[in-house]
Amino acid sequence: IYTDGVMGAVGFIDIADPAVPQPGGKLSFAAGDEPTSVDTLGNDYALVAVDSSTSFANPSGYLAVVDLATRTVVRQIDLGGQPDSIAVSPDERFAAVAIENQRDEDINDGELPQAPAGYLAVISLTGEPAAWTRADAALTGLASNAADDPEPEFVDINERNEAVVTLQEN
Repeated sequence: IYTDGVMGAVGFIDIADPAVPQPGGKLSFAAGDEPTSVDTLGNDYALVAVDSSTSFANPSGYLAVVDLATRTVVRQIDLGGQPDSIAVSPDERFAAVAIENQRDEDINDGELPQAPAGYLAVISLTGEPAAWTRADAALTGLASNAADDPEPEFVDINERNEAVVTLQEN
């Protein structure tokens, strides 16, 4: 499964025979919505971080929960900001989404900080998607450079279920 931000879709590749990969179709999102990252939850769901921002000053996004059997979105979870990357924990109990809320390079020559600050959205994956919840972890104040504007770029989760996040501008 891959993201195609320009086309506003995720694509599927059939690698049952890795020597001869086959196209497997695509799933498009609403006009203007840009998938930025995807991970899977077992063989059941794809979790797609989607940027739906209309401006840098008002970032928005959601987590699209895609049923892999039907390739349909079964739930959208508001992320409260512009997502960049997603990772599912090895034990599949939670997903972490880096909410970048990137700055506008045309304002003040792109100087930092620019509100709103990014953060880490943590999605509890307990039960069915309808029961999943979101909690946010602040990432401000962690660095001496641009401490109020961390712009988290990439997240991964290790075998101990510890999320690691890159702070692009710090």
